[in-house]
Amino acid sequence: METLKKGKKYAIHSLCYLLIILVFIAPIVRLFLMSLKSEEGYSLWNYALLLQEDRTRKAILNTIVIAVGSTAIAAILGSAFAFIIAYTNVRRKRLLELLVLLPFIIPSYIITLSWSSLFSQKGMINQTLSAMGLGKINVYSIAGIILVLGFCNVPIVYMNVIHMLRKIPTDMEWAARTCGYGIGQAMLKINLVQAMPAIISGSILAFLAAVDNFAVPAFLGISSGIPVLSTYIYEKSISFGPNSFSLAATLSVILSVIAVAGTLVEGIFGKKSSGMESIKEDYSVRIPLSSGKRKVLQYGVILFLCIINIVPLISMFTSAFQKNYGVKMTLDQFTTDNFTAIFQNKGVLDAIRNSLMLACGCCIICIVIGTAIAYQKVRHPGRMITLVEKSASLTYAIPGIVLALSMIFHWVEPLPGIRPGIYGTISILMIAYVTRYLILQIKGSATAMLSIHPALEEAAAASGRSVFAVWGKILIPLLIRPVLSSTFMIFVSALTELTLSSMLAAAGTKTIGLMIFNFQQAGDYNLAAAMSVVIVVLVLTGYFLINHKNSEYKKVEERVYESFNRKCNQKVQSNISIGSY
Repeated sequence: METLKKGKKYAIHSLCYLLIILVFIAPIVRLFLMSLKSEEGYSLWNYALLLQEDRTRKAILNTIVIAVGSTAIAAILGSAFAFIIAYTNVRRKRLLELLVLLPFIIPSYIITLSWSSLFSQKGMINQTLSAMGLGKINVYSIAGIILVLGFCNVPIVYMNVIHMLRKIPTDMEWAARTCGYGIGQAMLKINLVQAMPAIISGSILAFLAAVDNFAVPAFLGISSGIPVLSTYIYEKSISFGPNSFSLAATLSVILSVIAVAGTLVEGIFGKKSSGMESIKEDYSVRIPLSSGKRKVLQYGVILFLCIINIVPLISMFTSAFQKNYGVKMTLDQFTTDNFTAIFQNKGVLDAIRNSLMLACGCCIICIVIGTAIAYQKVRHPGRMITLVEKSASLTYAIPGIVLALSMIFHWVEPLPGIRPGIYGTISILMIAYVTRYLILQIKGSATAMLSIHPALEEAAAASGRSVFAVWGKILIPLLIRPVLSSTFMIFVSALTELTLSSMLAAAGTKTIGLMIFNFQQAGDYNLAAAMSVVIVVLVLTGYFLINHKNSEYKKVEERVYESFNRKCNQKVQSNISIGSY
């Protein structure tokens, strides 16, 4: 009996390892082998050939320049917004945070469309500049790509930094203040030093997001002849030349090396800031500003965020109701025909259906598999679970265009002699989505699982309850809300995804993101804007519904912290004034 149990356990473990290799590792290995494949066999000939081309060197240089430039913008703005919202007594913090996070909630290609609409050649801004004798602003340029990508990646740095700022103990600041330091000196010598690993980590993540981003360079760079590695891979893949896939694979390996190297560096700085994970966030005000300064800072930040995040969206909304793109909005130009056209377009309706089916299916699969893996990770950690998590992290860390290409190479024939015939079907998109986003669910479910004490399961087991009863009566009711909250971003990402579908979708499996991309590339800017408006309304509605209850809890928590910190500040100021320290 014992031998039978061991044999069964060994068979299950072997099957799990096979699935991990088949789903996560084998596609990457296939991609690397394809990059080495040439007419003479396996060699570095593809790398030598590509690196001799001016366009390849230009693509690599553009990728680095754009990533570095956009990261600088994201790092400065994201850190500044995090500092203001975390530490000062500005009001309307929920509005400020929503404005900061808007580019994270809305897909980057819709943000790009809004900026291109705002600075269209026949638009009001460029026409006004032209009339004043000034040069027009060209968003279809390297500077334009850097600017848009920088604004899109601000939330990445902000979310990384604000949590660290709130976890820095106030005791350290009070100790510095009692030693004679001013508020500014305490912030520079204490808080900035403590937050620096988070700032660097967030900046590296913004750099990786810029390297990975396909939408912004595709929307602004393809038509203007500005290649980056992600769009250059796309160009090679659809060129149908004799070595097109091998050359695309070679470019993918080069891009992956940059991405993985950045991920490893980010991991180093992430570990430096991981020591404060168990510290509860402090929402108290640490820099109380006078009424006048507070109002200037508050409304100045709101105005700036509205200019970079709201005004372009308003321009896109206006374009969606225009007969002719890029002209001044008048009553004669107003029409709802663009919305009628997209909802009567069979291709658009099929794309919406496909995206909804993929998003819902991806979420269900990720919840079931991701939560099961998270349970094993928290309750029964082991080598196999570690391998699953690292493999899932790898497929999320590599750029989406690289993952899409590896899906093509691998799933045509995943095992020798087995051809499932899923390329060009909805199935390969589902596999790619789950492979891409599973790690998000694993991390979200693991965090939720840590909040449930094992004693609850032990008590149920001691009372004779089955495993199914423990899950049905205890774990699922406690996990469902936090798990669904973390699944929301997977749903939005899958619903509006563009990079994977640009490579894997066929005529009958186009998605929302791909339809908008096709409209934009075909010059149907009004239809692209109308479809984008529908997506923005749906995404924001879902965001408000999901975050409504969480915001009520945070309001109570902030009031408690603010009251406590106000009393502590008064005590410190009193001690300083009487010289007791």
